[in-house]
Amino acid sequence: MDQRNFISTLISQHLSLRASLKIADEDARLSDQSKNEEIFSSLVKFKNDLLEHLKLENEILYPDLLKKMRARNQDTTNTEKFIAEMDDIGKVIMGFLEKYNSSELIASQLADFQPQLRDIITTLNLRIESEEEGVFQIYLAMTD
Repeated sequence: MDQRNFISTLISQHLSLRASLKIADEDARLSDQSKNEEIFSSLVKFKNDLLEHLKLENEILYPDLLKKMRARNQDTTNTEKFIAEMDDIGKVIMGFLEKYNSSELIASQLADFQPQLRDIITTLNLRIESEEEGVFQIYLAMTD
């Protein structure tokens, strides 16, 4: 897969991740107990999609980017710091998903769940924007 198609795949995944959380947020705002299973279903889809996305980033994008930067004798310090920050954000999001790992837990803690979900959405959006405007552009600018 060429770099443009690879980045297009990652961006498509970003759209899917945002959509899953948007659905969960909309359902959570209804405060309707019948929606708890749908909220959980959206979170399960989000988690599965996120794990697939992180695998592509951590096993392909970031190692390849660092390899290309080193081959050009570019300083990788800031990029490595960025990757570590993205990893920390991923851990926060996964922690949230572990905390609310059933529709019953969501139902019993809906008042806490709602603002935490909005925080996760904000965090995810920040990560996505940072990647799309930063490392994705750097990656695309590098040719073999």
